[in-house]
Amino acid sequence: MALRWKSHPIIIPPTPEEISRMQPEKLAELHEIYHGAIINSETDPYRYGFHLKNWTDADGLLAEFNEVLVSGGNRSGKTTWAAKCVVRAAIENPGSIIICFSQNAEISIRQQQSAIYDALPEEMRRKVLGAEVNVSYTRKNGFSKSSLILPGSRSHIIFKTYAQFLSNDTILEGAELGSRDSTWINVGSWCDEYLIGPELIATLRFRLATRNAKLIVTFTPVDGYTEVVRDYLEGARTVKQKLAVLLSNRPVPFVQHSKNRNAGIIYFHSEDNPFGGYSRIAKDLEGRTTEEILTRAYGVPTKSASTKFPNFDLVVNVIPHDKVPTKNVTRYMVLDPAGRKNWFMCWIAVDATESYYIYREWPDLSVGDWAKWHGGKFITGDGAKGLGYGIRDYVDLITRSEEGENVFERLIDPRLGAAKYQSQTGASSIIEDLADAGLVFVPAPGLDIEDGLQAIQSKMAYNRNKPIDALNRPHFYVSERCGNIMQALQEYTGEGGPDEAQKDPIDVIRYACIDGLRYIDEKNKKATKRGGGY
Repeated sequence: MALRWKSHPIIIPPTPEEISRMQPEKLAELHEIYHGAIINSETDPYRYGFHLKNWTDADGLLAEFNEVLVSGGNRSGKTTWAAKCVVRAAIENPGSIIICFSQNAEISIRQQQSAIYDALPEEMRRKVLGAEVNVSYTRKNGFSKSSLILPGSRSHIIFKTYAQFLSNDTILEGAELGSRDSTWINVGSWCDEYLIGPELIATLRFRLATRNAKLIVTFTPVDGYTEVVRDYLEGARTVKQKLAVLLSNRPVPFVQHSKNRNAGIIYFHSEDNPFGGYSRIAKDLEGRTTEEILTRAYGVPTKSASTKFPNFDLVVNVIPHDKVPTKNVTRYMVLDPAGRKNWFMCWIAVDATESYYIYREWPDLSVGDWAKWHGGKFITGDGAKGLGYGIRDYVDLITRSEEGENVFERLIDPRLGAAKYQSQTGASSIIEDLADAGLVFVPAPGLDIEDGLQAIQSKMAYNRNKPIDALNRPHFYVSERCGNIMQALQEYTGEGGPDEAQKDPIDVIRYACIDGLRYIDEKNKKATKRGGGY
């Protein structure tokens, strides 16, 4: 009688051709080993479970950094990985105190506590009660008193909810998280689906510092990223990419290093978890928008939950600087002057397809962040703080930046640029003073702000339910060097009025789009029509 082989997502039974070449006793031995491996992985995943490839990368980040953010697609395995890390740390690092936070008691029991229980070695899943040991668990109620103390290591895993912290922010007072005697990675806390403000994370960092313990944050970015996730992602440097099969093999981030924190970021892609039903997920995502595919299949947040530009996509709209066209383009420069702040300016190349390429900004990140996140909101960053420049300083800066370039036209804020003020030589304006210093600027169209914002949206527009190709694509791109503009497009909400920290970078783009910059065919002296979108 032919042997039956149980299907498995990772290990593969021999083919009929291979079976035909095997001796019966060897085939029976292989059959026993094959099914024994499956049974062992299910009954004792701690020792015999399958370690996914991306878990190795995540382990490396956890060893290297104080904190790791795992942003995962649907069924990507991030909860299982985090639970395995907590359990291994509790077993191998004696006397650990590890606190696991979840949204509420129901989700804690259903997801976080069940994942911890499933990650325990087989012998530790038995009910054990004692003065220094306490393991009592049911699927319905989770762990007794929302905690467990493991035999042998006497490590304590405690389950809390965000609601508990919000109602009593002293619940962590006096806690020293992690282990004083670690032999493996010293994990001290795991925050799952972190959706609240930065206060809890800030408190945990102090509690983790005493024993130099690590923090794990897991997150699914379906509704956009939160304040805390923004803090990790802002200005993060991508060190590894993968090709997104569902997005025509477009590269998407896999591993990043945070700029603001001692933290690593890893994106768990749904296809990397063979146990997660990826084929069903891929089928469900057919015909969906690029944004939804990025978040649900690749864990890549594409926007703040409140951004004014939900179509702006770091993968789609941000390009390597060497991909910005330099031939057969018409160059423009746009300026937003200010009083005490630095002036903000950008340079844009326009090609014959009416596509805009923002290839330079000032101030850029070498001067400083135009805006920074502080106290629950964006405030003026170092890049915006005035350097004391006068007209001549700005003209020299612009001239140096444009060396070797031919700028066709310069736009300026129509209100402030033309405003009259009293100078040493009489009434003047910024436009007049710049012209006297050798640079001619023309006022941008003085249309309503909302009209300008809509003009930006039009340049970004394309049919997001269809693949990107030469015809169906946005007509708006930003060089990877323009970090302040990238941040502004991700974070600008329009709710802060004239005082919103991100307003100035948005203004220069708004002036450009509302003016309808066009490509000038130098050979035929023809201009393409103004417009954009699909």
